[in-house]
Amino acid sequence: MPIKVPNDLPAIDTLTKENVFVMTDTRAMTQNIRPLRILLLNLMPTKIETETQLTRLLGNSPLQVEMELLQTSTHEAHNVSQEHMLAFYKTFDQVRDNYYDGMIITGAPIELMAFEEVDYWDELCEIMEWTKSHVHSTFHICWGAQAGLYYHYGIKKHVLPEKLSGVFLHHLDYRNGMLFRGFDDEFYVPHSRNTTVYREDIEAVPQLKIIASSDKAGVFCVKSDDDRQIFVMGHSEYDWNTLLKEYERDKKAGLHPHVPDNYFPGDDDTKQPVVRWRSCANLLYSNWLNYFVYQSTPYDLNAIATEELAEVKRPETNLTVLKFGGSSVANAGQFRKVKDIVTSDAARRYVIVSAPGRREKGDTKVTDILIGSTGSAKKFGESMEQVRQRFGQIIHTLDIDFDIRGEVEEISRKYRSGSAGGLYIVSRGEYLCARVMAKYLGYDFVDSADLIVFGYDGKLNEEETRKRIRETLAKHERAVIPGFYGAYENGVIQTFSRGGSDITGALVAEAVEADLYENWTDVSGLLMADPGVVKHPLSVPVITYKELRELSMAGAQVLHEDTVAPVRRIGIPVNIRNTNDPEAPGTMIVPSADHYPAVLDISGVSGKKGYAALLIDKEKLGMDPAFRLACGKLFAKYKLRMISEQVNPDSVSIIVEEKALRRCGRDLAEELKDAAETDNVVLDVGIAMIGVVGRNINRTPHVAVRIFESLSAEQINVRFVDHASDRIAITLGVDEADMDRAIRAIYRAFTQQVLTA
Repeated sequence: MPIKVPNDLPAIDTLTKENVFVMTDTRAMTQNIRPLRILLLNLMPTKIETETQLTRLLGNSPLQVEMELLQTSTHEAHNVSQEHMLAFYKTFDQVRDNYYDGMIITGAPIELMAFEEVDYWDELCEIMEWTKSHVHSTFHICWGAQAGLYYHYGIKKHVLPEKLSGVFLHHLDYRNGMLFRGFDDEFYVPHSRNTTVYREDIEAVPQLKIIASSDKAGVFCVKSDDDRQIFVMGHSEYDWNTLLKEYERDKKAGLHPHVPDNYFPGDDDTKQPVVRWRSCANLLYSNWLNYFVYQSTPYDLNAIATEELAEVKRPETNLTVLKFGGSSVANAGQFRKVKDIVTSDAARRYVIVSAPGRREKGDTKVTDILIGSTGSAKKFGESMEQVRQRFGQIIHTLDIDFDIRGEVEEISRKYRSGSAGGLYIVSRGEYLCARVMAKYLGYDFVDSADLIVFGYDGKLNEEETRKRIRETLAKHERAVIPGFYGAYENGVIQTFSRGGSDITGALVAEAVEADLYENWTDVSGLLMADPGVVKHPLSVPVITYKELRELSMAGAQVLHEDTVAPVRRIGIPVNIRNTNDPEAPGTMIVPSADHYPAVLDISGVSGKKGYAALLIDKEKLGMDPAFRLACGKLFAKYKLRMISEQVNPDSVSIIVEEKALRRCGRDLAEELKDAAETDNVVLDVGIAMIGVVGRNINRTPHVAVRIFESLSAEQINVRFVDHASDRIAITLGVDEADMDRAIRAIYRAFTQQVLTA
């Protein structure tokens, strides 16, 4: 990430040598983007060292950050020149009318003083009060964290028997939070302080949650329930030698300090310290910027005063329909997570479940067991026993009162007697999962065979389905419903061909006119690019239904059109969430994003191979309406779909699927020659289509420039360009061999923000 800092700040030279991308004011002025505005209140006496440490950490993200430096006017810095302070630091009076996405309040070596005795305490209190209405998320460090907890929540600090100094082992108290996403079970953090806060004092405040702590160093990280206040007691930002300098300073002062714990090899202070915390520090600040700032801050910073866009995370609802995929119900542990999610919000009333998925790599999904069960009587018996054991483990672990043996025997009896067919068996994974989940949650069970109606042509009877869902669920305050299947009017089971449980959930949400449809999976939302092409792509906070469709057409593995059509019809937003990371806001899919302005210029980039181009050349051909009409008739005759058509005065270029063209390409080419009265018909194969999608594309003219600059830098040739009629997508044709490189280049251009607009 480029971090924007004032020209000539001393940190620039240091970080440039470390290969950290730093952008000066001058360079940033050439870019037409919305950077994240971060304010740093630097209370440390070593101003330049602290500036460098925090700038380094804020430079570890694909988003541009604009950092401003703040000082207290009621205290004069003595360890740095006044020229430096005047050149780079502002006073509170200079920023009090501004709004910021994030703010960092550092520590200060004044812990043994009472807060009220600190000469700038009153000013600091005014600043901390100001953050409530002018800063989206504030990150407090060490003494700054203790000061914040004292000011905001009345939590007192306590003097330690001796100074806490060293690098200490920590663990997570709360594993589902986003701030420590990606952390190991144990990690190291430096500490250097004389005071602490007590765990019981924090736990007594309902609005606070302890996220991480250390057996020796105590509480490490605390956050407020609205994510706008973060309190970190240690010094993840420290350089390798910061503790060494403090240790030597204390020795020279005659304080006889203890050797910092776990810092020098073998606690031998003649050896060079070992750095154990650098990767965790980078991840901590990257997570804060991404999940607590970028993902939820309003585009219009003035809205921070009321946080009107906090609903980006999740709108207020009176009725929510939830669907849980196979990975979310794979075992007893996942069942517990589902229960925690469902019972945490009274609006979550109707739950749709898939059949249990894989528990681990190499495992078999319950549905796959059932699909393979009908080959022989022996195979059927073995498969049904596998299913019984899978559900039996869940039931036993969670102590659920459910007769799984009797249920499986009844299912087997119906199939063996011929009263139920193969689709009935295939659908029993969802059926049993819903029965067990209903018992576990204490909800009613409603069979989707009584709700989802198929006509005898195999197509969904939407009107009758909608009517049955409304009438049936009106009798159930809370219910669990199996996904994937329904029934004909005669009761015979029929299944959806694809995306079955997703479709069931959407149909239920539409029929009951839910405020929100939550689709719980094993990923934290939709990604901006294929993770198989781009490493660790960002998730998309908000996307419109139109953008979703464009990305799907461009080859992105997103929700299938059939799975969102019911809720899209009446404008119900969809929230893609992660069962294993329930605090992650995921992706909101909305009818209109007017209230969710995009921080980046695009919502995603995707590609798909397997296309060909038919090129027809003749003078004034593109101006001949008769040829265009004949061309349309020929494509209808051969049942070919025009993916894209480009018409110039003397040529027509048509993009089609190469696979479809193989069966009729030669005949079609001959008929096109006759229709155009020319032999200049060329078939060009090996084309990949890349779609760049974003609702702001039509309002942001530099997007196209940035796309072509990124491809030019990689020496990738663009074979054709098409701009969608709704102006939210640009489609490019490139050689198939260049597709992945092109996607990576475009993704970098819009996330790292390093190309000139």
